[in-house]
Amino acid sequence: MTADGVDLSIKLLNSYIESFGGLSEKQQKNFEIKQKHALRVADISKWMCEKLEFAEEDKNLAVVTAVFHDIGRFRQLMEHNTFNDLNSVDHAELAVEILKKEQFLTKLACNEEEENIIYAAILAHNKFDIPKKLGEKELLFVQLLRDADKLDILKVLTDYYSDRNAEPNHTLTWELPKSPWVSDTVAKEILAGKLVSKKNVVSELDVKIMQMSWIFDLNFRISVGYVLEKRFLEKIYDSTTKSDRIIDIYRKVKVFAENRMMG
Repeated sequence: MTADGVDLSIKLLNSYIESFGGLSEKQQKNFEIKQKHALRVADISKWMCEKLEFAEEDKNLAVVTAVFHDIGRFRQLMEHNTFNDLNSVDHAELAVEILKKEQFLTKLACNEEEENIIYAAILAHNKFDIPKKLGEKELLFVQLLRDADKLDILKVLTDYYSDRNAEPNHTLTWELPKSPWVSDTVAKEILAGKLVSKKNVVSELDVKIMQMSWIFDLNFRISVGYVLEKRFLEKIYDSTTKSDRIIDIYRKVKVFAENRMMG
């Protein structure tokens, strides 16, 4: 993949987004959130590739994959008025469907290997587990996209949580009720050092605990370092109602992250 391919992928994404008409002010705002998210994930992917000393062609391929990874979000929001896959559609599968229909990878002159890597990474980026049957290079790009995506989502969410004057946005809080208590199942998962499953999340607080559990799912040490540097775990913790259970959870994830950096 060339640098020109990166530039063209951004133009294709922007033109696709602009093809949606008649947006409400709220829809326009959420479109902009996802558009900017895609470009920031592309920037994080580029930074990660440079840190990991990827070849230039592979770095460009990772950036293009990031540019397109959430292209399904726009139709999802228009048709279902939510970003919650459980209540609508799998946005990763929708993204691949759109890329094939619009022939975007053909327009980028991707070869078969590049196409397979892009589709594999996008399909796997939002799944609870990484699929088992992946080639070595596909797995590398899947891991990279999953980390870059989480790092930027954590930035968006912690900015939102930290802004006491932020207008409520149900697309970020999943339209779930507020609760001062962490669900037992969610607490059990994270305290066992496991990624919290979406199906067990029943409140806004559970969503935050699930986001803290992402630290267990990061594939690269530089990703964990990024989380600590930006204080994402601390910012989520600061936005929660405090209890002994919350304190134990925060201590668990913070110690895990710090040990990962020392290991």
